[in-house]
Amino acid sequence: MRLKKIVSNLLLLCFILLVGCSADSFQGDDISLKNLHEGDLMFVVKETSNPITDATQGIDGLKIDHVAIYHHTDSADYALEAIGKGVVLTPLTAFLNRTKGKEGKPLVAVGRVIVDCDINTSMKRALSYLGRPYDHFYMPDDKEIYCSELVQKSFVDHHGLPVFPTIPMSFHDKDGKILDSWKQFYAFYHREVPEGEPGTNPGQLSRDKAVKVTYAF
Repeated sequence: MRLKKIVSNLLLLCFILLVGCSADSFQGDDISLKNLHEGDLMFVVKETSNPITDATQGIDGLKIDHVAIYHHTDSADYALEAIGKGVVLTPLTAFLNRTKGKEGKPLVAVGRVIVDCDINTSMKRALSYLGRPYDHFYMPDDKEIYCSELVQKSFVDHHGLPVFPTIPMSFHDKDGKILDSWKQFYAFYHREVPEGEPGTNPGQLSRDKAVKVTYAF
């Protein structure tokens, strides 16, 4: 049992080092709110694959299937996110509890936008989407919105231009074949898979040159 615990701790340490090896102001492996800045991106890492991680790629090969935006007020800390019930402010503690892995710790990598970014305007734009319904079909230019789309549409530089460009949507495997899971999902709703449509995904955002992933909880 002791050997198993030692191995488990070593694996967890390797994970932390993998994501946070280039940390600057972020240090340690505990949750510290002083390390979070307004507008930081919080990427949720999965321990097992799912249709999103099968079709997209996170930084350093991490299985990233969700992204939220850190938001601080005088009274509380939040994850601003687009989830099943729409665009909401989730208390940060609830968000972290929801993302815990098998070891009982949140599996969240934090990214900071390192290019010219008007964070005040970006956050106002992000907060303006509160209440929007969730986009289950990941379609562009509609009244619904999904997690990485919230980030992509909100973050702008000081000229008002998007920090993150859209990319062709990916629902395929490494061989370019659309995954059966996505075919079945869209077929159930009598829709075409929006392969190649302009969009975004959380894994791609974690790899964007505008973001530096520097810390893992």
